[in-house]
Amino acid sequence: MMEYVQHLLMRLFWVLVIMLVVENGCNGCWEKERIALLQLKESINFPNGTSLPSWEEDDYLDCCQWERVTCNSTTRRVTQLSLTDTRDWRLDGLWHLNASILLPLESLQSLDLSENKLHGFVGNEDCDQAGSQEESGILNKLEVLDLSYNNLNDTIWSIFRELSSIKAMDLSYNDDLRGAVHNNDLKNLSSIKTLLMVGVILDTNLLSNIRIVTSIQVLSLRDCKINPILSIKGLCDLKILREVDITGTGFKGTLPWCLVNLTSLRLLDITSNHFTGNIARSPLINLTSLEYLAISNNDFEIPISFKSFFNHSKLKVIESLNNKLSEEEDFLATSPSFQLIGLRLSSSQQGKITKSFPHFLYHQHDLQMVELRQIGFSGKFPYWLLYNNTRMKALLLSSNSFGGTLLLPSLPMKTLLELEISNNHLEGFIPYETAGYFPSLELLNMSTNNFEGNIPSSFGEMIALLILDLSSNRLSGEIPVHLGVGCRRLKVLKLSNNNLNGPILPPQNNLTQLSNLYSDNNGFTEIPSTLSLSPLTWLNASANQLVGKIPGFIGNMSSLWVLAMAGNHLEGPIPVEFCQLKYLQVLDLSENNITGTVPSCFNSSQIQSIQLSKNRLHGPFPMAFQYIPLVELDLSYNQFSGNIPTLIGSLPNLTVLLLQNNHFEGNIPKELCHLSRLSLIDLSSNNLSGSIIPCISNVEFNGIPEEYGFSYSFIIAESPPQFTLLLQELRMVSKGDGGDMYTINPLEEVKFATKGMYLIYKGTVLHLFSGINLSHNRLTGPIPPEIGNLTHIKVLNFSHNYLTGTIPETFSNLKSIESLDLSYNNLSGKIPSQLTDLNFLAVFNLSYNNLSGRMPPRVNQFGTFESNCYVGNPLLCGEPLPRKCNADYSPPPPPRVAINGSEEDSSFIDMGTFYMSFAGSYLTVVLAIVAILFINPHWRRAWFHLVESPHIPKSTQTNEPSLDYPKLIFCPIHDPRPDPAKPHRVGDALAANPRVQLLLVPLNSAYAISDSGVGLEVDDALDVVVLEAETENGAAGPEFCGAAVEEDVVLAAGVSVERGEEREEGFVGGGGRQPDLHFDFHLFLFTCRNCGSGVSVKMRPPKGFL
Repeated sequence: MMEYVQHLLMRLFWVLVIMLVVENGCNGCWEKERIALLQLKESINFPNGTSLPSWEEDDYLDCCQWERVTCNSTTRRVTQLSLTDTRDWRLDGLWHLNASILLPLESLQSLDLSENKLHGFVGNEDCDQAGSQEESGILNKLEVLDLSYNNLNDTIWSIFRELSSIKAMDLSYNDDLRGAVHNNDLKNLSSIKTLLMVGVILDTNLLSNIRIVTSIQVLSLRDCKINPILSIKGLCDLKILREVDITGTGFKGTLPWCLVNLTSLRLLDITSNHFTGNIARSPLINLTSLEYLAISNNDFEIPISFKSFFNHSKLKVIESLNNKLSEEEDFLATSPSFQLIGLRLSSSQQGKITKSFPHFLYHQHDLQMVELRQIGFSGKFPYWLLYNNTRMKALLLSSNSFGGTLLLPSLPMKTLLELEISNNHLEGFIPYETAGYFPSLELLNMSTNNFEGNIPSSFGEMIALLILDLSSNRLSGEIPVHLGVGCRRLKVLKLSNNNLNGPILPPQNNLTQLSNLYSDNNGFTEIPSTLSLSPLTWLNASANQLVGKIPGFIGNMSSLWVLAMAGNHLEGPIPVEFCQLKYLQVLDLSENNITGTVPSCFNSSQIQSIQLSKNRLHGPFPMAFQYIPLVELDLSYNQFSGNIPTLIGSLPNLTVLLLQNNHFEGNIPKELCHLSRLSLIDLSSNNLSGSIIPCISNVEFNGIPEEYGFSYSFIIAESPPQFTLLLQELRMVSKGDGGDMYTINPLEEVKFATKGMYLIYKGTVLHLFSGINLSHNRLTGPIPPEIGNLTHIKVLNFSHNYLTGTIPETFSNLKSIESLDLSYNNLSGKIPSQLTDLNFLAVFNLSYNNLSGRMPPRVNQFGTFESNCYVGNPLLCGEPLPRKCNADYSPPPPPRVAINGSEEDSSFIDMGTFYMSFAGSYLTVVLAIVAILFINPHWRRAWFHLVESPHIPKSTQTNEPSLDYPKLIFCPIHDPRPDPAKPHRVGDALAANPRVQLLLVPLNSAYAISDSGVGLEVDDALDVVVLEAETENGAAGPEFCGAAVEEDVVLAAGVSVERGEEREEGFVGGGGRQPDLHFDFHLFLFTCRNCGSGVSVKMRPPKGFL
């Protein structure tokens, strides 16, 4: 009885204990764990963060109910902490976590500390002491640890000595983690199966050290930066590996044969490396357990038959894009043992690889995704691929040579989501039944073919369509209304480079999700107001026939990132509504007839590119363009005036500045020197004055960085990408993010003057290009020698200015220069011989300066420059010029340089006394002549007869480039009905009158004019004066002062033209209108008949001239 009572009491005791435990668990988490979590919150928020507000210091609160905390439902112990991106990124400094805080969390199985700026752990000594106590060591039940996207370094490895229970660990994207790991740090990781180290920098061969962790089954070193001499042989010891991803790590060489030891390998991704060799003679042919093989973007040779893999019965996916495809003998009688789900092939070689499909494709019936690009397949559209594989979801066949009309399968393909047949030779009309056979399409790309006719209205029945690309065909007509009404989910519509017309969208449409519209290079004439109902981020309507004013409702399209309407016939001002486009990043309104000024409120905080060239905008430099992230500013070919303001220095990201062909004046602002990212400057054809700023050499002109631009992503299909589905089905590592990236580059192309013409630079060339063009201004002074520090610049053009001094010898440092133009200036001195070291110089022009001395030796690139590069420098001698240098030739001494404000004077003549005596003597002679003429009438008549004879005035020295003004004017015999097919020859007349340098010809005469073998343009004011007149009978003839001229009249200097009381000297004109041509003469001498009233002729032509 007593024993029974004791037994009953014992059972009651244990029931009471269990009830107490359950009651304690039901009431909340363990107290010591709650305190530990509060300490962890304080550490995360140090010094003044506010994260984890639900973690409150209240004894009655259950910490298992706190955010990001998961507890065991029975024991109420904390098992999971998901603290990703918890620490406020605005807090200064990096975070160091005291590891001892985590000691009480004995049942913790999963810890996620990713994206917290974590730099390391402190308090490891406390952890070691805890390990020696009766309590268990630190986190001995932890199985999953995520420390990715932090700032950890190699000290983290030591903490892993105590984490023997870890099964999966992610250390990806820790920039300071170098992989300097020791065996002692890894030997206790005996349970780890998954190790992810994506995007870290590996200075040492981690693979050789990690081989002792033989339990690893999944390893990812994707996008790691490694030493190129490292090898992947360390993988060979990890014999139970199932999945390996070393994409983009930079490994090279052939695949080691020891990889055949990886008999359990299911997934191998070695994309984007530098591996070589023929895969048919590589260890891959022995890895028969492979299910997923990705070898894209290497230098492999890929036999397109894949017969070496016919025994890989488990193979489901092959990815081999951008390798060297080759043909080999294809055995028709042999079929592969595999049934693929996905196949991706493309060639890295240009031209056709093969015309026919590999035989194994005819035996595939489970394909869901096929991508065959740039291989050269020809013939008709392979509709049989759809017929044989009824579960096909994506068929991508771009950049081949398929021709003929588009053939459709016999049955509708309801599973097909993506069809891409761009860049082929398909032609004819797009079948009206296309929508019926592909009702579920989300992407349809038929661009760059020869399709013609109208867009089928049945496209409106593809209600799932997200992307439609019909660009670069020969389609015509208007966009069907049914397309705009039925395709409600459409996000991207590309219609560029066709012959479409009408409105760029049907006025009645339901395109409420349309984000990208490309309508450029068509004949569209209207932008409907309903366009503002679409959430457009990208609108390109350039090169159409749009007329009228720019629609103001575009300002209501608040989501716009890119707006391009260049090359139309738009007019009027820029709408003030554009100030509402707060997210606009690219604006291109160039090549229109836009007038007015730029709205002062137009200062989008996101704007990167503004292109307003070739319009009729005027006013000062727009004040709106300041303190914004501009990369490109193009205001060229407008009517802007005033100074270039100092606010230009408030654009720190500016890379391209194009202000040519305006009316800007004043000095070049020094604030340009603050724009360290500048790569292209064109200030040519303005009225700028002053000197070239030396500080411009502070800008490196390294070319346009490729990172300039911006990007965004959106989901092509609402379902995940096809390969993601396949990998999930195969339970492999997931790839992709479900979105396609579309990059916006504001610097797609730039037009810049170089090599004697305006050239368009785009693509990779644009990112390597840099230049300065200051030509056709009024710049003075010497060229700063600091310009020679621009070692990366490609183009320098300082021509057509008034620059003086010598060519700086520092120009020999311009090692990347390709075009150098200093013509039409007043430069003097020798051409520096050091310039012969410029090995990339292709265009070199020093013509029309005052250079002297011997030519540099004709070596390197200078051996390619002919005499026309130096014309107009009469003091130069030596090859390639016709003037030879004498043996004792030495150039004239340079002008003396002013010292301390006065010229250096070493002459024995007192120049002040000389000038005074000369003036006195000159005055005495003049007074004597006047007195004699006044006293003696005979001498007076002789004197006037003398001054009436022709004389040739010498050209005066001005700041203009030196020109030889004409000495005589010759009127050729006029033919009232010139025959352009039989031009008159006046060479004989010129030969008979060798002093004739200026011809006076009627406007409609066709003369073959030559002067010592040099051709003369009849509209060139320097050599020919073109006069337009009508005689009484309507025939054109020479005219002077409004009267017809004798056919054989000779005109010479010495004529005075008086019009009423007004006297004009040095002009050619008549008929009572303002003369158009001006020559630097004091008088003209001519004979005319029937001169109009108010015009008198004082002198007669010289006798005996002809």
